[in-house]
Amino acid sequence: MFPQATLERESAMTPLSKTRLAIIAVVMAAVAWGITRLGLAAGRSPLAVPWTVVVVAGAGAALALAFGWSVRQYRAGHNPGLSAMRATRTAVFAQACAYTGSIIAGAFGGYALALALEWSHAPRREVAISALVAVAGGLVLAVAGLVAEHWCKHDGGDREDSAPA
Repeated sequence: MFPQATLERESAMTPLSKTRLAIIAVVMAAVAWGITRLGLAAGRSPLAVPWTVVVVAGAGAALALAFGWSVRQYRAGHNPGLSAMRATRTAVFAQACAYTGSIIAGAFGGYALALALEWSHAPRREVAISALVAVAGGLVLAVAGLVAEHWCKHDGGDREDSAPA
């Protein structure tokens, strides 16, 4: 079988990287921009971004911060009833929020950028504005995920093979 050290290394979560999140957002923006420009060139009408995108992103951000705060309180010794499994799930949820937020911000940013080229057309300007609002929601979700994940990090020096973020 596998030595214990190998199992621990394979099951350890990789900390979030702001660079990785930015690359994901840029790639998503490029893909969304390209798809939107192809659709507009083919005569398709752009659709407004539903307001529920921002509501769901905001709710996810609030949950990530609330869950992360309870882990932070546990680490400070103020929440002794928190289980290690819940803390781990909170860290995973925080990372998922950060990745999802960067995908949302990038995709809707590319959509808005493609529509901004036709800013003088009022209906397309309104769609671009709705996409920019969704970008803001995605950024809020990504930042909340980063903060919550930071609160969940174990800053003890007992692991020497930890890679920097």
